[in-house]
Amino acid sequence: MNENILRKVQIVCAWCGPAFVLLYGISWCILGHNYPPPDPQYSAVDLVNNYYLKYRSDIMLGQALSTCLGMLYLPWACQLTAMMWEREKNHILSLLQLTGGLLTAWVLVICPALWVWCAEMAGSIDPVMIKSVHFMAWYTYDMTYMITTIEVIAICIFAFLDKQKPTIVPRWAGVLALFSGLSFLPITFLPYFKTGIFALNGYWSFHVAFITYALFTVVIGYYMAQNLKKTKIPASPGMAQAVSYKSSSR
Repeated sequence: MNENILRKVQIVCAWCGPAFVLLYGISWCILGHNYPPPDPQYSAVDLVNNYYLKYRSDIMLGQALSTCLGMLYLPWACQLTAMMWEREKNHILSLLQLTGGLLTAWVLVICPALWVWCAEMAGSIDPVMIKSVHFMAWYTYDMTYMITTIEVIAICIFAFLDKQKPTIVPRWAGVLALFSGLSFLPITFLPYFKTGIFALNGYWSFHVAFITYALFTVVIGYYMAQNLKKTKIPASPGMAQAVSYKSSSR
């Protein structure tokens, strides 16, 4: 296999994380009118009239794009797994990171697809049905946070255990990732808060949890790309190359 091409593919995968943050942020937050999302206290009729009908075209476009752009998180997570795998003995942290990343990517795309449906059907079916699907998507989007929290716990532990140079994930970035994952804990009680900082449209989710989530994805993606540029062999070398590399590094 052409090592130069493989290296370029890996670098592209690493930059998919920062690209995801930028492009998904535009499609989901701005076009999708999710900053902030509609008031959780809206009645079914108010939700349809003041949100889905009012912004129908924008929501359909923005959330449709999100169903595509959310998958940029997948190659980023897979590339990070490949790099962690090379440095682990039993690979448990790599597997936790991979599983969490895959499931996170799925949530990032399935929920926008449901909001597209809500926008498309608004005005033609019972508003109560629209509100039901709307909240089902939001609860899935927010309350399944543990799949990402498990992922970032693995990343943080790896950052502190990894002794090879250059490092893949700086320790401070691992701590940032862990903080982001733990900051989602209050969302466990999301259904009980319709107002205030812990509500669906509250300050905590958007200005603490979501922002730190975006930051650690960008930061780790950057360091992954830099690591790939500095290492002398591909992240997935053949056995002979790996042995040669380890021997020369002693």
